[in-house]
Amino acid sequence: MTRMHGAAVVAALWLTSAGTAAAQQQGAPTRDAATAAVAAYNAERTLRVTGAFEVGADRTVTGDVAVLNGPVNVAGRITGTLTAINADVRLAAGASVGGLVVVGGTITGSAANAVRGEVLQRPELLRYHLDGDRLVPESELAYDEAWWKRRARRRPPPDDRSWRDLTFTSAHTYNRVEGLPILVGPRIRQMTEWGRLSLDAFGIARTAAPVRWDRGTLGHDVTGELQLGKKLGVGVGGRTFDIVDAVEDWQMDEGETGLATAVLHRDLRDYYRRHGGLGFVTLRAGLDANLTFSFGDERWESARDRDPISLFRNGDPWRLNPAMDEGTMHLATTRLRVDTRRRESPLWGGWYLDAEIERGSGTLARDPGLLTVIPRPEPVRYTRGLVDARRYTQLAPGAALNLRFVTGGWMSGDRLPTQRRLSVGGPGTLPGYDFRRSWRVHPDVLTCGGTSLPGAPALCDRVMLFQAEYRSDFRVGWVRNDARDDWWRPGFNRHAAWVLFADAGRGWSVGAPDLATAYAKDDIPPLSTFRGDVGVGLDFGSFGIYLAKATSTAAEPMNVIVRVKHRF
Repeated sequence: MTRMHGAAVVAALWLTSAGTAAAQQQGAPTRDAATAAVAAYNAERTLRVTGAFEVGADRTVTGDVAVLNGPVNVAGRITGTLTAINADVRLAAGASVGGLVVVGGTITGSAANAVRGEVLQRPELLRYHLDGDRLVPESELAYDEAWWKRRARRRPPPDDRSWRDLTFTSAHTYNRVEGLPILVGPRIRQMTEWGRLSLDAFGIARTAAPVRWDRGTLGHDVTGELQLGKKLGVGVGGRTFDIVDAVEDWQMDEGETGLATAVLHRDLRDYYRRHGGLGFVTLRAGLDANLTFSFGDERWESARDRDPISLFRNGDPWRLNPAMDEGTMHLATTRLRVDTRRRESPLWGGWYLDAEIERGSGTLARDPGLLTVIPRPEPVRYTRGLVDARRYTQLAPGAALNLRFVTGGWMSGDRLPTQRRLSVGGPGTLPGYDFRRSWRVHPDVLTCGGTSLPGAPALCDRVMLFQAEYRSDFRVGWVRNDARDDWWRPGFNRHAAWVLFADAGRGWSVGAPDLATAYAKDDIPPLSTFRGDVGVGLDFGSFGIYLAKATSTAAEPMNVIVRVKHRF
């Protein structure tokens, strides 16, 4: 066994590897290609060309050149920097260029031999308009490979002026407890000189049968916030709710989980009811980071699986939604979110961090539905933490190395409520192992014994997960040539990439050590006990197909996984 400080060592090694990958790029250009292209085009002494541009072998062009919508063929010499915007560049043998910036195009030929200075490239097209002689870039929304979200992302609600509307939309995701929950209600944003006032007041109607006029079908979710300052500021607000919430929402995106339920009759989450209210204070540092403190009183209850329809296997029974601890809880939560990722393309770059500490106290009836007698409420006090850290590193144009490290669980106090237990296994964590089917895995380090109980609940007190993937763009453009093309064409696009990946992780209980699934509170399991998998896949932006094979358990067959978003 390894002492708990070993976790810090593992985390440090992971962060060091990410830092090393970044450090290896210090010699590479760090300027943004699109910014450099716009500046070069608008420079007073730049030679501007629209359409095809060719420099013959016997020709020398003095100074900087900017070309719109090429193509560009260079066999001669350009003394300055060549900037190609939405244009392909071909460098013939013997060509000589002072510097090269290519946005929305490809480079053919040996840039290493032909270019004497800096080379910058971005494969995505540049959206722009001309204002006289000046090129003005249009604001580019973050790339989202989920095709069903493109229309919403192309027309986001205005964030710099007051507005109000009546919203009719879905809440959370399609699931076996609610079916498709519908939100109906007003949304108000009032901008002021000193900040913003916002109010979202929704009623919730759940569509899963049986539909009755009761709390099983109806709910509400109302949030109000007063924000002082705009990009930098402090927000103070409150929330009252009667909702169905997921036990583990960190493994997979809501959209993917909902599609799996609606299409394949598989629900990859467990759910419980939350009824209460909370107040919160949020410190915002622009769009990249925020720190939130919240204090709430809630009542927790089990939620029964109902009978929503699915496209395939609609007649099969649903996996039981596990029974949860029931009672009243007082929660104090601190949550830090940092997101510096640049997502103009599927080859992201930057950091993502989601860290949370929750202190809970209250009175719960433990394990309802699992005991032969009605459980008596008992006092509960615990502290739980969870960290999800990711690093996205572009190693070269069209190639990236992405790393993810997740760890957390019980920190102190009584044993965790069922609502706060953890697990690994399945498409979002270890795709080489089936979700909540660990009968081949002995001992059960994926759910810590949950698969032996009705509904196969997550029962681990702690988890640790490592994920790594290398992806490389191979530029497929058979149907679409731009990530922001029409939202209704979910086919192949130029962002197609092949992916190699590996994962390792496990869960464990905190208690009397048994060298299998339980360890002392200051220990973590040896890395040799972690379950691992490897795989390969094709990511077409709108969807990906992956093959994953468990490496730690020979009995596990190879899994074929279809994802409609990036793995992480």
